[in-house]
Amino acid sequence: MDATTFWGVVITVVGTVASIWGAAISLKQANAAKKSADEASRVRGQMINQRKASELSELKVHCEKAIKCMEKYGPSAAAASARGVRSKTDADEVQNLILEASKIKGAFVMGEVDIFVSKVTPLLEKFVDPSQASSLKVNGQAILMEASSFLSVVKASLDSKRESVDPLA
Repeated sequence: MDATTFWGVVITVVGTVASIWGAAISLKQANAAKKSADEASRVRGQMINQRKASELSELKVHCEKAIKCMEKYGPSAAAASARGVRSKTDADEVQNLILEASKIKGAFVMGEVDIFVSKVTPLLEKFVDPSQASSLKVNGQAILMEASSFLSVVKASLDSKRESVDPLA
């Protein structure tokens, strides 16, 4: 073997080793990039879930406020507790609940907000209608029951969101 062929073989071997080394480094970097992308996706999902849980927590507060306003119309409330009530103020609190729930209805998977709104809206219209003042307690009680049922749905959704947040993963 002459010198030219020898150096050609050496250069070929060195080039092959360098190519293999470069491929190994590339595979290692690709694996690290995939792990980083997977972690970013997981963190993004956690952030979205946390935001939804926060929105549901706010909705829970609105729901509790509406229920508190409507308690005076409940089945155990005395007829005297309805004297001097400001039904318009109470209705405004329920309307606020409806608006807040509608803003985040995407956080619910089975159309719970639409069901709640479709049940409460006609009751609310009757509740504030001065010609139906005699049925104020009945309509108020019905709104109270619907708001209480909706609160249980909100709590269940909130618990579900909180359970699916995995801080250690």
